[in-house]
Amino acid sequence: MTAITHILCPIDFSEISRHALHSAVAIARQHQTAVTALYVVPPIQTTSSALGVGAYVPYVYTVEDLRECQKSTERFVANVGYPVRAAAVEAVVVDEIVKWAAELPADLIVIGTHGRSGFDRLFLGSVTERVLAKAPCPVLTIPPRSPNVAPATPLFRNILCPIDFSPSSLSALKYAESLSREPGTKLTMLHVVERAPAFQLVTSSATGASDDPRVVLKESRERLHRVNPQAKGRADMVNELISVGHAGDEILSAAGTGNIDVIVMGAHAGHAGLLGFGSTTARVIRRATCPVLTLKV
Repeated sequence: MTAITHILCPIDFSEISRHALHSAVAIARQHQTAVTALYVVPPIQTTSSALGVGAYVPYVYTVEDLRECQKSTERFVANVGYPVRAAAVEAVVVDEIVKWAAELPADLIVIGTHGRSGFDRLFLGSVTERVLAKAPCPVLTIPPRSPNVAPATPLFRNILCPIDFSPSSLSALKYAESLSREPGTKLTMLHVVERAPAFQLVTSSATGASDDPRVVLKESRERLHRVNPQAKGRADMVNELISVGHAGDEILSAAGTGNIDVIVMGAHAGHAGLLGFGSTTARVIRRATCPVLTLKV
């Protein structure tokens, strides 16, 4: 079983972060784990006419200011029906979130995203993007388009894990399979065969060679079954799915049609592109209507 012993949930008092907090509490109830809600007060700079036009000086928060921030954080988490530690600190937002995740240590960060333009606008500006890139642990992003979750409702019931057989996706599969051991939880493994010119051939032109569409699909099914951690048991709880098309689109389609609660994906840390991940992972995070749990390898 994947050990989730401490969840870190950054908040900003918005409804989006409340949505994320409820999701964090739902996971905590399911795994009997601790939750810390963290509000980071960013340093503020103000203009100073005494120093000339365009001159900035740092605004210094008073002890009373920070005390009020702490009280606001405590009020924000007070009615979730689960013990949540509330913390408010003044610091650089992303650096502090990453620091807290490392020092708690957190096994999971649960964070909300804005949805005004998919992933173009993010929770606390670009905070979610940078947390995803720097976090020392898995990150669960909660889009505003995902269904509202009552704090007492188990979150992981139907899990989708895309597999491309890379080390990162196999690590994600191990994590997803562990989560799926909870009673009543189902796991769907998905492998997407990228559409190639060969798939446009009519059946009569199939050659039986390695690039024959029928051969590719057969080998993909066999390979997916071989990595199925439950191939020799609990097969009724693990679904093996093969689809053909663009990986990102097929993952999103499978999540929508399969009533998926969470997508668990692996990503190569430091990969070029949005979020520092590959294009498929970024596309899924940007467009998903359910939570996405991302693990870096």
